[in-house]
Amino acid sequence: MDASKLRLLWSVVLEHSPESIAKIPEAFFVTHILDQIESRVCLSRDEQHAMQSYLQTKRGLILDMIQG
Repeated sequence: MDASKLRLLWSVVLEHSPESIAKIPEAFFVTHILDQIESRVCLSRDEQHAMQSYLQTKRGLILDMIQG
């Protein structure tokens, strides 16, 4: 995943309030964020997989970052 896609991902995450993103059920977290990213840019299949993997493995970090 290149730097511009990573910045976009964090931009989308930071648009949410800490409370709203914490309320997104874990099962829908990746899909919700990925859908918002894909509404702005077209992702290749490889980019989709990279973002899914990143979001799945970094969910705890993302929640800590926006809440702290």
